[in-house]
Amino acid sequence: MGRMDSVMDNEHDVLLDGDAKTSDEVLKFADSYESFSRIVNSLQRQYIELKDEFTQQNDQLFETNRQLAEMTERNLAANEFLNSILDSMSAGVIAIDRDGRITQFNSAASLMLGIPVREPLGQLYREIIPPGDPIDANALRSSETGKAVDCTEKKIDLPDGTRLIVSTSTAILKDRSGKPAGAVEVLHDLTKTKKMEREIARLNTLAALGEMAATVAHQVRNPLSGILGYGSLLKRELEADDPRQKLISKITEGVEVLNATVTTLLDYTRNEELNCEYVAFGEYISDAIAQFRRENPDLTRQMELRVEPAASPGNVPVMVLIDPVLFRQVLFNLLTNSCEACRMEGTVNVAFRKVPRQRAVEQYAKRLLIGLDETVLELRISDDGCGISQEVLSSLFSPFFTTKHGGNGLGLAVAQKIAKAHGGDLGVDQSTTGGATFTLLLPVRMGQTNRET
Repeated sequence: MGRMDSVMDNEHDVLLDGDAKTSDEVLKFADSYESFSRIVNSLQRQYIELKDEFTQQNDQLFETNRQLAEMTERNLAANEFLNSILDSMSAGVIAIDRDGRITQFNSAASLMLGIPVREPLGQLYREIIPPGDPIDANALRSSETGKAVDCTEKKIDLPDGTRLIVSTSTAILKDRSGKPAGAVEVLHDLTKTKKMEREIARLNTLAALGEMAATVAHQVRNPLSGILGYGSLLKRELEADDPRQKLISKITEGVEVLNATVTTLLDYTRNEELNCEYVAFGEYISDAIAQFRRENPDLTRQMELRVEPAASPGNVPVMVLIDPVLFRQVLFNLLTNSCEACRMEGTVNVAFRKVPRQRAVEQYAKRLLIGLDETVLELRISDDGCGISQEVLSSLFSPFFTTKHGGNGLGLAVAQKIAKAHGGDLGVDQSTTGGATFTLLLPVRMGQTNRET
């Protein structure tokens, strides 16, 4: 019995020790759980704070991106607007940076210089743009020297042979700190202005000659009228078979020739007012030659007049803006000279063509001011007559120069004046057939057919 009591006491002690250990573990677990809960709660609070901060930062980033997108769109719109302005300008605009590289090159500059509008961008100015004369009047020199140029006339020889006459102005570009950042050059095409100046000079010369001619005509015609009147009276007083009648007739003929010369001189010095209209050039030439035949049967009876009209794409007539009355006067004068040179027998060939622009520039740029959008219509009248000596060729268009008996020397001078009034020119050379070839040049717009000039 005592032994059993002892065993039970031992078991009781063991149970008491187990309970104490369990209680300690529970307490430790409770402390751990509480610590874990505090950490979790802290992490949750930090997560919520981070989430709020992230949301706020994300909202700010979204707003910043929106503003940046708006600014980018506005800048693109501004650039497009500025580029639209540059491309709509009739003046050429070239801008370079401080390294001399091209940053702007508008459509007008492309048209003037014959360079594709995108090709020069990023390229060195000196490698792309012809320097011109004077060589200091350009954006590159202004950028290097820091000196602007204002409305300076400059000649630029393009690769195709065209001599471009422009008015050049430059300005220095600066960055935000006020330091030089490059230069900009503005080009104004003066080709049409030069044509107008040349025409004004021609008209002023003709006006001065006209005043002189009118004075001379008045002083000459008054005595001529008296001579003609007294000659008529004397003719009536003499018998019809009186040998002096021939002398009086010679006097009368001389007076009439001199009076015709005065009239032609007045015509030469008169300011021609062109009444231009579009004509189908091939049909116009054919009609003019037919009329010339009808009005000059003796001159053309044994002549062969051949017309070689220019071929055009799709057989579309070449339309040219001319004064049909004055231009016919030029044709008749040239045809008369050619027919007379053949001495009633021979061939006169009439041909015309539109010369390709590059060839027109190479051949005729020194004789004509050819616009950037123009080429040349070439009319040739050649004969197989006696030809013209080199001494005569140089003076053939001078007023009062003639090799014809009884001629006044004004026919070809008037013809050349009318050609120049149309913006063209008239010249003559030895023909390959042994005669002479008159070449009449007219500037026309490229692609000129139908109603294009």
